[in-house]
Amino acid sequence: MKILFLSSRIPFPPDRGDKVRTLFFLRSLANLGELCLVSLVDPKADAQAMQEMKKEFPDSHFVPHSRWRALLNMIRNIFNRYPFQVAYYYNPRLFGLLKELSIQRDFSFIYCHLIRMVPYARLFSHDRVVLDYTDCISLEYSRSLEHLSFARRLFFRIEAKRTMDYELRVANLFRENWVISPVDIQVLGLKAHHRSIVMPNQVRIPEQIPEMAFHNRLIFTGNMSVAHNVVAAVNLSKKIMPALLRKYPSLKLYIVGADPNPDILALDGENNTRVLGFVEDLYAELLKADIFVAPMYFSAGIQNKALEAMACGLPVVSTSNVAQSLDAQDEVDMMVADDNSEFVHKIEHLLENPEARDQIGRAGRALVLSKYAREAVIKLLNERVKQITNSI
Repeated sequence: MKILFLSSRIPFPPDRGDKVRTLFFLRSLANLGELCLVSLVDPKADAQAMQEMKKEFPDSHFVPHSRWRALLNMIRNIFNRYPFQVAYYYNPRLFGLLKELSIQRDFSFIYCHLIRMVPYARLFSHDRVVLDYTDCISLEYSRSLEHLSFARRLFFRIEAKRTMDYELRVANLFRENWVISPVDIQVLGLKAHHRSIVMPNQVRIPEQIPEMAFHNRLIFTGNMSVAHNVVAAVNLSKKIMPALLRKYPSLKLYIVGADPNPDILALDGENNTRVLGFVEDLYAELLKADIFVAPMYFSAGIQNKALEAMACGLPVVSTSNVAQSLDAQDEVDMMVADDNSEFVHKIEHLLENPEARDQIGRAGRALVLSKYAREAVIKLLNERVKQITNSI
């Protein structure tokens, strides 16, 4: 079987949610046949990542895509109806390469990551292509508006509408649509599309959880250059922590994740906050914490960060949109809060009740084991690929 994997950014290192997902799918698909990886890259920033990917996947093709080209693409797109993120990734060299590959090779299966790569995927036989929406990007844009500056709010209001229209317009183009949760299928308007499949993220689950002593420590993780993580971390440190510290003055907050931007770095030392940045072993940091707190007011899709915390048996406090995407019940699998005062209340309850921390931590871990274990997702992935390729 010949497999083509199309990605707008190189799936390595797995330092953000979309890369965790794509790298897992990349490695899983490579076990099913001859895999060809094609990705846009920043030649300088991605130099080491390209070397690593070439070692693991020799048939890899990387096409340089500069920010200047991307910005020019966006300017040219002002009077078009395409989402700016689709225009951003337009690259004539990539079109040329893929046209050659479409002639030279008879691919049995084409994986297309995100709607931004749809124009390239259309070069291939549509009945062999899977479009991985992952989550509803337009929903995240819409939820983010109240947290943005005036100028950014104007831009993303336009982009949310364009993206919503495009997400639905391309739904019938290919053999299958893969979406991260049933919630995203519904919000995308794909519920009536029989070709839409829930393909969840997988999460590594530690075989054994050590007995956790109380560390008086909260934790929040994620790529700290991504807008929804930055807003969540700043809100957690500057608004939620001061309320908690009045009652628990020795409580600490650890912010862990790659690429912390200046707003995140400025939090270090403020309100008992420590900013660790990238760590080699994320699970080691999770297992040192007592509660995972994620005030994700405008995220969309499944949050890997919540899955990883639950896999470690940590009780999670997050928003109803995160709970809904995980199909988790409030005060059973996790604690749900939708404003800062609710977060303070739910965190205080867990701090004062070790039995509740243990019970919710165990229930959350059981939920992850049942739905998001590596083996379950690989089985589903293999079934979908087999179904598609056997019918060609």
